[in-house]
Amino acid sequence: MANQFQYLFTPLKIGPVTVKNRIMITAHATAFGDTNPVCGEPGFYGERYAHYLAERAKGGAGLIYFGQVNIHPTSAYELVNASIGYDRAAIPGYKRATEMIHQYGAKVFIQFMHSGMNNSGEVSRLSVWAPSNVPGPGAIGRETPKAMELEDIQEVIEYYGRCASYAKEGGFDGIEIHSTHSYLGQQFLSPLYNKRTDKYGGSLENRMRFLLEALERVRKETGRDMALGLRIPADELVPGGLTLDDMKIIARELEATGLVDYLNVSVGTIHAIHMVIGPMYIPHAYLMPLIAGIKEAVKDIPIFCIGRIVDPMEAEKILADGHADMIGMTRAHIADPEIGNKAREGRVDDIRNCIGCCQGCIGHIISWHPITCVQNPIVGKEKEWGIGTIKRAEKRKKVMVIGGGPGGLEAARVAAERGHAVTLYEKASELGGQINLAAKLPGRDEMDGIVRYRNIQMGKLGVKVILNTEVTPALVAKEAPDAVVVATGSRPIRTGFQGFTCAEIPGYQQDYVVVAEDIIKNQVKVGNKVVILDEDLHIKALALADLLSEQGKQVEIITRALYVGTEVDFVTLAAIYQRICSKGVTLTPNSFIKEILPGGKVVAFSIITQEERKLEGIDTLVLVTGNQPEEGLYFALKGKVKELYRVGDCVAPRKADRAIYDGHQVGRML
Repeated sequence: MANQFQYLFTPLKIGPVTVKNRIMITAHATAFGDTNPVCGEPGFYGERYAHYLAERAKGGAGLIYFGQVNIHPTSAYELVNASIGYDRAAIPGYKRATEMIHQYGAKVFIQFMHSGMNNSGEVSRLSVWAPSNVPGPGAIGRETPKAMELEDIQEVIEYYGRCASYAKEGGFDGIEIHSTHSYLGQQFLSPLYNKRTDKYGGSLENRMRFLLEALERVRKETGRDMALGLRIPADELVPGGLTLDDMKIIARELEATGLVDYLNVSVGTIHAIHMVIGPMYIPHAYLMPLIAGIKEAVKDIPIFCIGRIVDPMEAEKILADGHADMIGMTRAHIADPEIGNKAREGRVDDIRNCIGCCQGCIGHIISWHPITCVQNPIVGKEKEWGIGTIKRAEKRKKVMVIGGGPGGLEAARVAAERGHAVTLYEKASELGGQINLAAKLPGRDEMDGIVRYRNIQMGKLGVKVILNTEVTPALVAKEAPDAVVVATGSRPIRTGFQGFTCAEIPGYQQDYVVVAEDIIKNQVKVGNKVVILDEDLHIKALALADLLSEQGKQVEIITRALYVGTEVDFVTLAAIYQRICSKGVTLTPNSFIKEILPGGKVVAFSIITQEERKLEGIDTLVLVTGNQPEEGLYFALKGKVKELYRVGDCVAPRKADRAIYDGHQVGRML
C-alpha cells in the first residue's frame, strides 16, 4: 500500500457490515436499467448495470451503491428508463449485481427513493404525491401535487417495507433511504415544502415522523442483519429551508433513535442544483465545512461525505482531519473505475481524474440519455471494454498517429497498450489540440486533465512523440507504417456559415470580425464593445463571455436558441450564468445576425417576429458558428496505405468525448 494513505484503506464498521476501505460510490442515475418492452414504462436493473457497478468494485472501491430504485408507482416515472424495486421481478437483477460485486470484496447497499413533488404524471397519468400542494421547481416536474392523505402515507411506508424484503432477498448488505435533493423524505422534513397541519407537519417532531416510520418499517423486514442509513442534506441552501443548525438537531435525533447505522450527507435542493452536483466552476471538496458540522453533531455513527472529491489525496485529508468516515467519489469512478487499486498501488499518476465538466453524466441524464464520460469512453460498455479486455495484438504493427488532440492521444494510448510500435506526430509545440484552448478560459483549467493523463501514458507506454511537425503524404510514404490514424482535428468556420440559414453571413470579411480561437490565442486586439454570435449552443460562447467580461469588456451574446447555452448541462449552466450575469453580460436569445456592415454595425433580427434592429459601435464581433474538418490529409492518403483510419473532428467536428471514443475504438481495432 502506498505510504501516503494511512486512512483511506482502513476498514469501516457500518452497523453489522464491515467495509474494506473508505472509498464509496454513491447511488446515481445512469439510465442503464433494462428497458421495459412497453415504451415509457419503468423496468428493472439487469446485466448492463451489473457490469457497470462490478467494474468499480473490481477497480478497488469498498462500498458500491445500487440504484436509485423507485419504491412506488407514483415515483416510477421520474427519469427515462427508471427501474423499480416494488416488484419481485427486480430480484434476479439484484442477485446478479450483488454476486458480481461481492466477488471483488466490496459491499453493496441499495438506495430507495421517492421523488415526491419532483415528478410528472405525463407518462403514468397518475397524480404526483407530496406532503403538501407545493409544486416542484421545474427541473423534473412542476405539477401541483396531491397532498398525501394519511392512507397514502401508510401505503408508501408499506412499499418501503416491501422493497426492503426484496432487497434482502437480492443479497444487499445495506439499505439507504434517499432524503435529500428535494426528494420525498426531505420534503416531509423541510418547512419549505411541508405545509401540513396534522401529525406529519408543523413541529420538527411531526416533520420527522414520516421518515422514522419508514425506517421502522424497513427495520421490521431486515432486522439487524443489514445496515440501514439515510441520505440527508447538511443545509438546504435556500431561504426558508433547513439550515445546518436544523440538520445538526435532526442528525442527533436520528442517531438517538437507534434506527440508523450511518448518515450519508449531501446538501441542497433542486432549487440549488449546481450546489448538489458541483460542476467544474465549483471547488473540490466544497461541501466539507457543512458535512463536518454534521460529523461534530453525532456521537458514534459514521458520516459519509460527497462533493467533487476526485483525488485520493483529497479523500485522505478529509479522513485525517476527522471530517467524515466514508468518502463518496462517484463521478471520479465514472471517469476511472480503478482509482482505488491505483491509489493503493501507488500509481496515482495513472488516475484519469474527473474534470467536472458534467457533460456525459448529469448532462446526459437530464436530457434523457444513458450516461457517458468525456474522460472514459468505456462507460456503459464495461462488459465488452472493461478492465482487462485490452489484449496484446497478435501481430505488432508500426502505427503512425497524426494529430495530438484528445482523439489522437487516445488512439495512441490504446494502440501502444496493445503492443504496437506507435509514433505520434503533432504540428504544434505541445499535445492537446483544442483542449489547450478550452483550458485557458476562466474556471475551465481542469479541462487540461484530458491531456495530462494521456500525455503521461505516452511516456509510460513508449509512444514516440514528435512535435512541431506537419505530416505530409511524402512523410507517410517515407515512414512506411503498417497503419495510419489521422486525427488532424478541425478549424473554426470564419464565414458565419451555419445550419440556420445554411449560408454565409454577408459581411463576414469585415476587419472587426474574428473567431473565438483568435481571442484565446491572443492573436487579435479585442475592443471594449463585443458581440458574440453563438451557433455552438454549448459552453464556448459563454466561457468566452466570461473571459472578456472579466477583462472589463461590454459583452452581448446573440443566439437563435430559446436561451443561451441550450446544449450545456443545467448545473454548469447555473454556475456560468451566475458568473457572467454578475459581470453584466447581456444575453439575447431568439435572434440572429442578418448582415455585418462596415464601421462596427450589425443588422440583427428576431427569429420570432422578424423585426430588425441595428447594433452600432461594435469593436469586435465574434463568430462562434462551428468548425469544419481538417480532412485533406486523410483523403490524400486514402488508398495509399495499408490501413487507414480517421478519428475525432477530422471525421466530423464534435465534442471531445466523441473524439476520445473514436480514438479508443480505433486503438482496439488496430
